[in-house]
Amino acid sequence: MKGENAMYRTMIVDDDFLVRSYLKQLDAWEKAGYEITADVRDGEEALHAVREQAPDVIVTDISMPLMDGIELIRKVREMGLSAYIIVLSCHDDFNYVKEAMRLGANEYVLKNSLDEDSLFEVLKNAEHHMNSLKKRNSEEERTKKLIEAGSQSLKIRFFNEIVAGDMSSKEREERRIEAGIKGKYINSAVVNMFIPAWMVIKDSQSPAESEQYAAGFIERLSAQLQMLLGEEHSRAETVSLGGGIFCCFLDLSDLSRSSVMKQKLTSVASACFKCCREEIFDYDIAVSNICIGEGGIRQAYQQARETIKLSFYEDRDILYFDSQKTIGTKMPECAQELLNHVRDYAAGRKEKEMKEEFFRVIEACRETRTDPKIIFRWIRKLDTAVGTEHSQEELFKLTHVDQLSDIFKDYRSRIFLGTGKKVPENAGTQTRQAVQYIREHFKEQIGLQEVADAVGLNFAYLSYLFKQEMGIGFSGFLLELRVEYAKDLLKNTSYKIKDVAVESGFNDYHYFSKAFKRLNGVSPAEYRRKF
Repeated sequence: MKGENAMYRTMIVDDDFLVRSYLKQLDAWEKAGYEITADVRDGEEALHAVREQAPDVIVTDISMPLMDGIELIRKVREMGLSAYIIVLSCHDDFNYVKEAMRLGANEYVLKNSLDEDSLFEVLKNAEHHMNSLKKRNSEEERTKKLIEAGSQSLKIRFFNEIVAGDMSSKEREERRIEAGIKGKYINSAVVNMFIPAWMVIKDSQSPAESEQYAAGFIERLSAQLQMLLGEEHSRAETVSLGGGIFCCFLDLSDLSRSSVMKQKLTSVASACFKCCREEIFDYDIAVSNICIGEGGIRQAYQQARETIKLSFYEDRDILYFDSQKTIGTKMPECAQELLNHVRDYAAGRKEKEMKEEFFRVIEACRETRTDPKIIFRWIRKLDTAVGTEHSQEELFKLTHVDQLSDIFKDYRSRIFLGTGKKVPENAGTQTRQAVQYIREHFKEQIGLQEVADAVGLNFAYLSYLFKQEMGIGFSGFLLELRVEYAKDLLKNTSYKIKDVAVESGFNDYHYFSKAFKRLNGVSPAEYRRKF
């Protein structure tokens, strides 16, 4: 509950009077500690009411006249209001979900799933979130004070200059004392913690939010290390180096026995792993060897930085430096061979050949552990060659070599699969799923029952729904798609016409010829002669 007697002020926004009436009569509101203070018809009315009432919770539809839910969310967040926003919709279109969440919605619920029990669960979850947010705001205020004190920035400067090798011994000692760092780092080791999806995550955060998260993480990790090391916790300094990279610099200068130093390093690495595992983001963790001498800390950092790249290929909680495992600095030769052939594969519809070469390249990269950044640059070259594009965000989401198979699926979809009739904008989710399934499997001997099973509908209902929303029956759509693909093969390849038929999903050559002429007015052979 918000307070002993206070209830969460709630506003319902929906252009459907029946929906608003249904929601208001549910007992779950009062049971969970909420009161409905306003119900309005669209975003414009909602904004006016928001300025007057400042609700704690806004429950809004997406599709509304005048101002829709997406625009309402944008304006509420631009006003700086922290109201908990629950988005309602009668469909589960992910694009709407993604946009609403990107703009600041907190939860997404399907209208047809709401009843007393599910609404109560949603509201209790909202309460938990609001209480957590309040607690986090308090923690962020303490973190802000720590940042303002300046000690962390001095430590970051010290370690950045050490790993860059820009300081003399005298400067190093002066900066160490200035930053309040107790360890002398003659014997050193480094634990590198990296958020692989950081380049995607940072676009959804403001710089201030990123700084607050980094400071909070360091505070949580420091508490973990203090429990482990006790009075010696100051020998482990954790700093953020930006770009989702955190380093724990471990000073082992006071230890002489190798076995003791290794045990200390292992314990610290395990504590870092435990802390990272409890974070909201996934982390990769890499650990250096113990490096001796004044320059050892720089060597340890370089080892940990290179080792973290192995997480693209290895599935281990903690990666330890191994001099036998190096990161490849160039693409294998077969990668250039695919670049040389890919235009011909695309033009000739040679999906099988491209697939074989693509996965040969990936296996070669796996064997040589090629630097992921080099692989991404190669994918960009492939994109240019075949006229497609993978966004920076799509590439940054690739955090493991196995995910590269998704890149080929994209190429298959964009280059080799037909599209058929355009899907109307008002088509529902299940019809869109059916169309996508047909596009991906039209070369196979599929029927209405297979498609219905794939989208979870009764085949008779799917037949009716498909015709209503697509303006063409299932069989007609499938036929047009196959013939469209066959036309492309006839224009761009030298395949025999019988092979074109098989490649396009027809198992009866005579039926293919008749269907082709019926739809195009000429036979396949006559159509090819035009080109």
